[in-house]
Amino acid sequence: MSDEKVAGMQVYAEEDELIEGWQWNSPPLRNLDDLVVALLHGERGRVLDLGCGSGRLSAALARRGFTVDGIDVERRAIKIGQRILARRGLTNVRLYAGDVFDPAHPVGAGGYDVLVCADVLEHVGPWRELLARGGELLRPGGLLALTVPRDPGQFTPLDSYSGHLRRFRDEELLGELRQDYEALIVRQPGFPTMRAIVWVYARLLALCGQTYAVQARTLWRAPGFFQRLAIPLNYRLLKFDNLFAGLRFGTHLVVRGRKRRTPPAA
Repeated sequence: MSDEKVAGMQVYAEEDELIEGWQWNSPPLRNLDDLVVALLHGERGRVLDLGCGSGRLSAALARRGFTVDGIDVERRAIKIGQRILARRGLTNVRLYAGDVFDPAHPVGAGGYDVLVCADVLEHVGPWRELLARGGELLRPGGLLALTVPRDPGQFTPLDSYSGHLRRFRDEELLGELRQDYEALIVRQPGFPTMRAIVWVYARLLALCGQTYAVQARTLWRAPGFFQRLAIPLNYRLLKFDNLFAGLRFGTHLVVRGRKRRTPPAA
C-alpha cells in the first residue's frame, strides 16, 4: 500500500535509538505482542507480519519457532529492524520494505499459515482493502491474529502522536472479520490500569501545556530513575489488566480467527 494512504507515526522523525527504545520497550506494545503470541500457542509454519514496523513482534514469533516475513511501508523502520535482528542473531525472520499489494514483491506469493496485523489498521485509510489483501496471502484454514485500538471515545493526543486515524468500534471490525473468518476469539485488554493511565496522562499533558512528542523524547532517549522504574511496573500492571480482557472496557481489541475454507452461505 502506498505511503500516502498510510498515516505515519511522529516517532519515525526521531533518531534511531529513540525509535528502537520506544518500539521495543513500550509496555503496552510488548503486552499486545504477548497476547498475540499466546493466541498462536501450538501453531507452526510461516507467518506474515503485516505492518511489522521495526520487527518487534516478528522477533517474538521467530523466537518461538515460526518462520517470519515482515513487511512495512516505513523503509526507515525496516532498516532499523534489520540491524536489531542481525544484532540478536535471529535468522528465521526477514523484514521487507514495500507495498503488500505489489504481486511481484517477495511476500506476494502468499501461502502463509499465519497472518498477524498488530496495531496497523488504525493507520490506514482503506483498512478494509488492506485486511482483504492480507487474507489473500493467508492459506485457507490459516490463522489471523490482529490488534487494533478500540472505542472512538478513548481517542487522545497519544493516538495522534502514534499516527492513528481512528479507534475502532467493536462490531465495525468484528462484522468485517466474520465474512472471511470463523471461530473468532476476542480479547479486550487495557482495563482498568491502562485506560486509567492514558486518561490521567493525557490530561496532565494538557494541563502542563506539553505534548507527548516532547515527553516521549525524554522517556525513550534518557529516562530518569523513576521512569526506569515505571516501565517494568507498567508492564506488570498490564498483565493484571489481562485478567479482565473478557470485559468490554479495554483499550484494544485482540482477535484471532481461522480463515474459512469455503465462503459462508449467503
